[in-house]
This record gives sequence, C-alpha cells and structure tokens, in this order.
Amino acid sequence: MKRVFFVVGAIGFAGIVAGCSQPQRFGAPPTGPAPGGTVMTKRIVSDGAGGLQLPDGTRVQTDQSGGFTLPNGAYVRRDRSGALNLPNGSRCVPDNQGGYICP
Repeated sequence: MKRVFFVVGAIGFAGIVAGCSQPQRFGAPPTGPAPGGTVMTKRIVSDGAGGLQLPDGTRVQTDQSGGFTLPNGAYVRRDRSGALNLPNGSRCVPDNQGGYICP
C-alpha cells in the first residue's frame, strides 16, 4: 500500500514540476493605445526628390496637386489645408518637416 501512495505521489510531483517548467505563452499584444495612453502614429516623409516615402518603405511620386497614387491604384488626394485624405477615410496632417503624420 505504501508503494502505491509513493508511486501516485511521485507521478503527481512530476506533473507539478513539468507544469512549472513549461514556457509561458502569452496571447497577441493588446490593440489600442500604447502604454501611457499615447496613440501609435505613422509618418509619411519627404524623400528629398519630389516624392514621398510611405510608412511601409514604398516611395511614391507626387503630382501637381500634391496627391499621389498608391501601389494598389488608389489615389490619395491633398486637400486645401495641405492634409492628405487616404482612401480609407483617414487624414494625414502636415508635420511642418515636409512630411505627414497619420493615425
């Protein structure tokens, strides 16, 4: 009888130890504002050659009105205040450094 309790105890202890040594798994990072309450933004910057560099690294050439065509064929229009109106409805405002800040 003692042997049965010993074996059951050893198996239970091995299970506890194995459970404690497993790497912790974390879910996907939370969406929304970054820690500290700031919202993550993206920048469109001037490439210095009359075009713009998009947040993903793609370079586009601006037209006479300041707008440009995205690689997917969608057109980004520049409004009277100088902001860029993206096809998804977002608005990128000038950053006073020749680029734009986007939500």
